[in-house]
Amino acid sequence: VSARQLYESKSQADVVVYIQMSVKSKYDTLSEQETNLLQANPNVKIKYLPKFSSETHEMFYSLMMEKFIVLNMTEYSRVLFMDSDVMLLASLDYMFELSEPEISTSPEGGLSDTNTDAPILMENVIISWVKEPCHGGLFMLKPDHDDYLRAQEIIHQTEVAALEQAWPHFDEELGFGHKIGLEDPWIGSTNYHERLTGTNWTWHGAFADQGFLYHWVKYEKKNVSIINGERIDNYSEDPLTGKVLKNTLYNKGKDGILNRYSANFGDKNLKLGVYGPHVAPLIDFKHFIGRTKPWYKINGVSREKLMKDRSSMYGRIWFSNLDKVEKTAGLSETEFPTNNKQGRKNPVGAFPVRSQRINHIRLKAENNWTIYENESS
Repeated sequence: VSARQLYESKSQADVVVYIQMSVKSKYDTLSEQETNLLQANPNVKIKYLPKFSSETHEMFYSLMMEKFIVLNMTEYSRVLFMDSDVMLLASLDYMFELSEPEISTSPEGGLSDTNTDAPILMENVIISWVKEPCHGGLFMLKPDHDDYLRAQEIIHQTEVAALEQAWPHFDEELGFGHKIGLEDPWIGSTNYHERLTGTNWTWHGAFADQGFLYHWVKYEKKNVSIINGERIDNYSEDPLTGKVLKNTLYNKGKDGILNRYSANFGDKNLKLGVYGPHVAPLIDFKHFIGRTKPWYKINGVSREKLMKDRSSMYGRIWFSNLDKVEKTAGLSETEFPTNNKQGRKNPVGAFPVRSQRINHIRLKAENNWTIYENESS
């Protein structure tokens, strides 16, 4: 669905879809029909992650930590990661272009390879969320193979330490290796409620992907743009002194640093509620959370009715794009096995659970820190 939206918005980016087949499945790849559905858009590439070796590993925490495979996508200079329950509403190519030092972008879409001005965005970009310092569903990283190995090393060290730690098997002061100081606390998103902030690693997902992501860009790479409402904090390391420098930019109004490049800025229909103010890139994507996921509504409800559902503008957009993809692929209406109304739940859960995490780590340690089928230590 997002690939269709990108295709229609003339995005130049590849869409790489990572698939991991369940250990319970007798198949190693998607069916021909499922593959055709994904590749109905010309910009889609499919890659497979290896199967896990046990159902114990098939849970939310381990799947969330798999997303850092993007650091090894070295054929690209930047990778914008997006969870499968995120729908883009417009092209985010400007995020790539504004972080590249060798090109510049104009609001009219012009590019220049002669402009060597410092980029507006850093090479890594995260978005502060409602109650945590970063959104784990959409972020941008600069790939590098050595960085990928280093990231796996940090995760491994944290998991080894978990085996000797008391519940919750995670150091909530050091996180993935850094004690956050009072002078630079993490800050949740600007929203309609009281802004959350703190120095402990206790926010939602702090022991999983959202914690590692924040640690990686802020304290390991020391190179990140943190988008927080109308404010963008750029962090970089002084190459001479090693001191971390902070530069704040503002993204307000039609001439805002990012707003000027967004195809959606000014569309007052795009209201994101607690996500924050009407600014880019918040107006350029929708994260379906909990029971709001459109595919939970499919079974037993006609597609025509879903495409006209007045209760969810974003749901209508999602179903409209799905309908286009199905027609392009020459397929009938897609059936979705998961439907909350029928009492069926996501088999891997809906969020990272501490008990599942430690069981996963213990089994991983018993198997010489391997988790995949046919994997050697």
